[in-house]
Amino acid sequence: MRYFLWIVSITLLSVSSRAEPIVEMGSSARAYGMGGALTALADDESAVFYNPAGLASLSRLTISAFYQRAFDVVHHIALTGAARSWGAQLIYIDTGPIESTNEFGNPSGELTQYAATAILVGTAFSLGNLSLGVRGKLFGDPQETHWGIDLGALVHLGTLRAGIVTENLLGSRAISWRVAIASVFAINPRLAVTPALEVWDIPSRPEVHAGLEISINGAQIRLGYDGIALSTGAGVHWRGVWLDWAYRMHPQLPASTIVTVAYLF
Repeated sequence: MRYFLWIVSITLLSVSSRAEPIVEMGSSARAYGMGGALTALADDESAVFYNPAGLASLSRLTISAFYQRAFDVVHHIALTGAARSWGAQLIYIDTGPIESTNEFGNPSGELTQYAATAILVGTAFSLGNLSLGVRGKLFGDPQETHWGIDLGALVHLGTLRAGIVTENLLGSRAISWRVAIASVFAINPRLAVTPALEVWDIPSRPEVHAGLEISINGAQIRLGYDGIALSTGAGVHWRGVWLDWAYRMHPQLPASTIVTVAYLF
């Protein structure tokens, strides 16, 4: 138990100097179930996080709440509101007090904690098959705060969809790109298959993300890979309520369960 707490604390605290974990962890159970590969789809309220250009295609006002208990240690929460052409999201992560260990893996008696907050606001417009979006973000922890302006684009060509997001085009962190492609195959009115593939963090440390979503009579089954671990998930809806669930495995740490509840007005 203390061993994986130590791994989690070292991982989060080591990247906290960049104040970036909170804007890399995701904010959608649907996306987690697909390995994070939602950049070329971005057709729900989570577009404000994965690709702001997708906000242009939304047709209904949606509010959602996301929760993940990552590694049995980190509380990861997101609240999102979005409608056609706009969206806003608040994200918060907190490990709570974690007991540090010494070089031998024994408890040191000292407590450490990591917490961070992010605010994202996006808008978008459509030009036929092309959608463009812009997002502003403010994120950080008690030690430092960063900001960024991101641009996103989506192209729909029949069943094929392509997306690109430029992170920190303006801002206090380094520029990176995310490129993606997806396709929606409607087998029949009750069955659709959607594969997605994308590359994150170009050019600094590229990561390949892949996902598959199968929709059967309005319910979804998902499978994904995020460059580190496999994930699976499912989604159902009843009237205006959508419930998405995901289960993300990890090669060293405990698996995480993720849930999003959304209401479409």
